[in-house]
Amino acid sequence: METVTLNGITYEVHDTPPEGFTPCRTAASPSGRHTLYSNGVPRYLFDGPGGRGRINPAHRRALVKKNE
Repeated sequence: METVTLNGITYEVHDTPPEGFTPCRTAASPSGRHTLYSNGVPRYLFDGPGGRGRINPAHRRALVKKNE
């Protein structure tokens, strides 16, 4: 599996969408040559004291190469 780091975030790069991943509708792809996909798990968990959010370790994003 290939990875790429853009804007300080490391993404998995795939030729086809990984199983269970869907196109991310809430964020734009950081690369014009790829489509951003997410595994559908919420990025933040709000279970801390006072409802403070933290990053969900199960959240994953992947870039899928666009067919040109």
